[in-house]
Amino acid sequence: MWQRSPEGPIRPFDADDGVDLVVISSRDSGHFGQFVFPREVLCGRGIMSRNGSAGKRGFRGYPPWVTTANLQARSTQAWQANYFLHIDEDGPVDLACARALYHP
Repeated sequence: MWQRSPEGPIRPFDADDGVDLVVISSRDSGHFGQFVFPREVLCGRGIMSRNGSAGKRGFRGYPPWVTTANLQARSTQAWQANYFLHIDEDGPVDLACARALYHP
């Protein structure tokens, strides 16, 4: 999750870049869903930069159906679960969850 700066090299997205939400789709073995991360959450987690400071060019997403292998992955999965919308084929989408994630 990065962009190319006017000077050429890649850089993390910044809070001032006009991105309100980052949506990442995940599909695996019959499961499907979307992470819907608000800008402020990504800034607070150090993933998006603020005023050109900090930020990351990539990060891992752990959907709820994934079994994580270590403590850091479990911790990441735990906070990410609050921003995950299940869109499985065999069940209805939780519309209240979708509204909350897409229209905070």
